[in-house]
This record gives sequence, C-alpha cells and structure tokens, in this order.
Amino acid sequence: AFLGTPYKLGPLGEGKDGEFDRDPLYSFRQVDCTTFVEQVMALALEPDLKKALSGTLQRIRYKDGGEDGRGGFAYSARNHFPETDWVPNNSKAGFIKDITEQVAGARTKYAVKTISKKAWYAAKTFDDIQGFANLSQAAKEAKLKTLQALGKDLADEEASVPYVPASALAEVLADIPSGTIANIVREPRSDKPVVITHQGLIIDLGGRKVLRHAAYGQQVEDTPLLEYFVRYATASWRVVGVNLNEVRGR
Repeated sequence: AFLGTPYKLGPLGEGKDGEFDRDPLYSFRQVDCTTFVEQVMALALEPDLKKALSGTLQRIRYKDGGEDGRGGFAYSARNHFPETDWVPNNSKAGFIKDITEQVAGARTKYAVKTISKKAWYAAKTFDDIQGFANLSQAAKEAKLKTLQALGKDLADEEASVPYVPASALAEVLADIPSGTIANIVREPRSDKPVVITHQGLIIDLGGRKVLRHAAYGQQVEDTPLLEYFVRYATASWRVVGVNLNEVRGR
C-alpha cells in the first residue's frame, strides 16, 4: 500500500507537543527509509489501526516506549542510531531477531564502529528543530542549545554489526525469508557517524528477491536486491553488505 509514497527525510517527530521536533507521530503521506519500515511493522503486527499507531509504532520507534513523563514522547528516547538504538532496542522488545548469521553462516562478517552520540547531538542545527516557526530567534537559540546538550554526558558506544557480504549475497538469496528487514551496511570510516545508512524490506516478488524501500529523494519502490548492490558497488563510501532481521512481534 505504501508503493509510490513520496520520500521525505525525517517526516515524523514527537507530535504537536514535542520538545524539539513537532512533526507528526505517524504519516502515510511521506516516509523516509526508517519510518517506512517502522510503520509497515506496526501495521503488520497490530490489526487494530488505533493501537498500531498509538501503541505498537511508538514502542518500535522509542526505547521502552519513549514516554517523557508529560504524556508525550522524548526525543532522546527515539531510536536514532540503527547500530546502538534501533536494532538492539527492538531486539530487546521482542519485535525483531537478527538472522544474519543464520542466513550467511561462515560467510558472515562484522562492521565495527564507535558511535559518538555526544558528537552527533553537538552538531545539531536549527534545521533539526521542527515546528517552532513562531518562536523568537532568542528562544530558538536557547532550544538549540538544550538539544545540543542532550548528549553531553553520553559515553561513546562500540557497535559490532554482522552482515552478509555483498559478494556472497547471491549464494544465500534463497535462505532470506520474505519480509526480512534489510539494514544496508557501509564500511566503517572515522569521518562517518554510522555504518548502517539505509533500511528496507526484502520480499519475494515474481520469483525474485526485491528490496522494497523508500529510495532517497524519490519514493517507496521495489528494486531487485542484487541490482541494488551492483548500483552501489563503486560508491565512494563503499557498501559492504546487508544486516538481516526477522520481524517477530510482541
């Protein structure tokens, strides 16, 4: 149902009462790669639409549900980093299970990266504050300083992400279940904050595996899985493989 939905980076926030980001809590009009996966997961796991959007979705998007104590959701509890937040927290919550090693076996490799949330928060700009057009410049500056300070006491975290190497993907295609979450893994680099840069769903379609994903700057579309990796084989920031997670549901 989401095929053709336009892409927008960061379309969701903490709603009308959010402290830093007042984009909506859900949207079917625009998605980015992660919010597409999150909303599909919520709708697939919970048949009641209201419960899916107000309950399940928010437990997927936020650590421990993300409540801020004021009846809303905390920006700091959002699963911003795939490596240290999204995958570990959703695994702990029972929504997903990493099946990379199960699929790849001895072919499995690992991308190791030190994640600095402190540096990430410190680099926040006015563009990261959404829904405050009527604030005075002084008030915006104060809010930005508060946002940047959220990471001041956060220690660096080392993430080790298992992945199927792109060169081995053709050998294991048949072993990837339809509906698997694909986390695209790039080579660890000191000048980049992450190693997972894209998310989508691997599905069986017409006898082949495709990546259904919100393509950057475009829309939700289907791309033959192997073709996707050929497309990025010569990227300056090298795509090395894919981390796989099975949707389980709680």
